[in-house]
Amino acid sequence: VIVLGQSLRHLFEDYFPAEKIYVVPNGANYNLAYSSKHNQPLKVLYLANLQASKGIEDLVDAVRILCSEGLRNFKVDVVGEWRKTETKIACETSVKENNLPITFHPANAGEGKMKFLREADIFVFPPRAPEGHPWVIVEAMAAGLPVISTDRGAIAESVLDGQNGFIVPVQNPHALSSKLKMLIQDAFLRDRMGKESRRLYEENFTEEKMVERLSETFEKVMA
Repeated sequence: VIVLGQSLRHLFEDYFPAEKIYVVPNGANYNLAYSSKHNQPLKVLYLANLQASKGIEDLVDAVRILCSEGLRNFKVDVVGEWRKTETKIACETSVKENNLPITFHPANAGEGKMKFLREADIFVFPPRAPEGHPWVIVEAMAAGLPVISTDRGAIAESVLDGQNGFIVPVQNPHALSSKLKMLIQDAFLRDRMGKESRRLYEENFTEEKMVERLSETFEKVMA
């Protein structure tokens, strides 16, 4: 059995002995790299399906909190497909009523998606529900972005709290807004964490690294 992270091994421990459970994280090569940005206003990016389980409502609420504190020198690009009408209405209503700097974009793939990643300063993905090893986390790290996320699936094995981003409690807009505020106000911190994201990606989550780990797994099993 192959799982995407150490924290997912438990899913199979009742059915397979520990020595038969192998870990191979997702890996891919992207035409992305770290670059020092000077966006005015700063760009925060959310890239996922627009549903409660992916934390979109928590992000909208976190932005509302920041704006209520007078912080508005940033904009948020939300890219994805709405899954439920009630979630769409709730989020769009909050944005309109509170004049939030959030723009909703349709789901995007290929070069369009890469453009959003290249132009962003901060990446946010705060899922509430269980995850595996989300590709959007790998993509954000490849783009050299500091990442704010939650401890779901193997995310905390990629987003190392305090190193290349922050892990915040699930469904906690106040904690999310606090970490967003830190990154928005501290250019040095953004730069340091962005570089660390890219370094961790190159060391652990490229296509070559994934193939290497798969090969090692197959060789162990066949031996």
